[in-house]
Amino acid sequence: MERRIALRSVLVCAGATMAFGRILLCLMIMAIGGAGPAAAASEAEVRIRTGQDGLHVRYRLAEPTSRLVFANDHTIRTLWTVETPGLRLEEDAIVSEQPFSEFDLVIAPDAAELDRIYMGLVRVGDGWIAHGPALALEGIETVLAVELAPGEAVLPEKGGIEGAVYVGPADVILSEKGALVVTGAGVAEALSAPMREAFVEARVFYGARLDLTLPYTPTLVITADSPGPSGFRGDVSDTGLISTRFHGDWSGPQDDTRPFVKSFVWHESFHLWNGHGVALTDGDSAPWLHEGGAEYAAVLGAVSTGDMTEEQGRASLTTRLNGCRSFLGSKTLNGRGIRNGSAVYDCGVLIQWLTDMELRKAGKQTVMDVWREILTTGRRSGGYGVAEFRAWPEANAAVSLVMDGAGEGRWGGIEARLAALGVVLENRPSDDDYRQAVLWHLNSQNCSNDGAGKGYYTTREGIKLDTGDTCGVLSGDPEIATIEGFDPLAEVKPMFDAVTARCATGEPVRYGLRSGGVVEALCAAPLKTPEAYFIAGAPVLSLLP
Repeated sequence: MERRIALRSVLVCAGATMAFGRILLCLMIMAIGGAGPAAAASEAEVRIRTGQDGLHVRYRLAEPTSRLVFANDHTIRTLWTVETPGLRLEEDAIVSEQPFSEFDLVIAPDAAELDRIYMGLVRVGDGWIAHGPALALEGIETVLAVELAPGEAVLPEKGGIEGAVYVGPADVILSEKGALVVTGAGVAEALSAPMREAFVEARVFYGARLDLTLPYTPTLVITADSPGPSGFRGDVSDTGLISTRFHGDWSGPQDDTRPFVKSFVWHESFHLWNGHGVALTDGDSAPWLHEGGAEYAAVLGAVSTGDMTEEQGRASLTTRLNGCRSFLGSKTLNGRGIRNGSAVYDCGVLIQWLTDMELRKAGKQTVMDVWREILTTGRRSGGYGVAEFRAWPEANAAVSLVMDGAGEGRWGGIEARLAALGVVLENRPSDDDYRQAVLWHLNSQNCSNDGAGKGYYTTREGIKLDTGDTCGVLSGDPEIATIEGFDPLAEVKPMFDAVTARCATGEPVRYGLRSGGVVEALCAAPLKTPEAYFIAGAPVLSLLP
């Protein structure tokens, strides 16, 4: 059943002195109701304060109830603890046999990052980022109040229940040319310095080309306290706060991290305009549009300003092109679209790149002009989506080539069109391609359903399988030290050759585990040598002379 939610926000109060040396800052009311007028049945106050273990939360209701439902059902609440006797948390509801009008929670930080799901709470050094919508109640106007301890601050100062909100030390907040940067304790300067630089560069570059004023103060938060397993993750919410989260050791030399982290910030910064400065009508059904748009804009911006070379830009596009081919292959989508995983970014970038080259070859405009028009119109009309993007003939042709029609022959058509646009492709498998070929092949041999939905993570520490409990000896998401005696990160081609030889004779493949011991994975089918595009030449990416 479809549930429509209407949102309304009203500033309700200012600061006031509280007991225990804390300051109460009342942020916003969010009204959540049905499809009609946004009038709630009652009101509630949710008051939060920081603690060593997470956030301490107290709800006060205007009317007693025996069941209270949270409005956001995408939040993972497994580490939320109800402290009030007689009440319990059941999925997305607080329930009791007796009516209640007040209750306390302790919210611990999320245990893991999950694909395309906002974290309910993440540590930022000695502070926290909470996802405001996770606290909102269904059918009830909810006032969010923050009790600040001495030396603490809250960002944004209003509207926090509509998106991410930072609560923590004020002395880690830096004002940076019309924006704010929060750097959590423990973040190396080698990581934070290029991110701050890119944040300024991206806002200048995008601001000039999109010509749209942002409705909020852009805020970048950098934390090294992500629980993983991904080495990094980032997102933007409706408060204009970019949350960037790193897991593992990111204290390496600046030259090693600068190109990557700058591109990461360029991507997330574009979402200030195309993801949260205007409504997305197809945000869930076609995320390839706004995610692919942000990733390609990041490449254009970084190359244009010198944060990337043209060669590095082509290398990034090479990765996306191969990722899209790996996912789509010869599948016929039949209108299903692309909604999850890295293909959202990979195929989205390919569509943006094709559109951009078509426009430039015609001597017209660039894909940034497409974005300026659809975002400007979207602000006036209530949003934008795939229809508005495909209204441009060049964009429509790119989407049709990649996603429409029968899957057989898709890549022949894409190769031909790329050649006509001046792109030179060669077959050059990289270490990533060889590694992926080995791990996916062995997952398919050992997991149920030929390994569908199973994969792996590449972290700075090594390889961690994403296998769940249906992959035989590879079950349990083990961390891999060696495969056939070779490091899967540093000795990729020798590992590939050794696995190829074992699989050719049907012998098991030996995995050395970081926890100790060796397991033997089945391999009864030959391992194929991967085919991988390499962009040897392409039209210039830079938008600057």
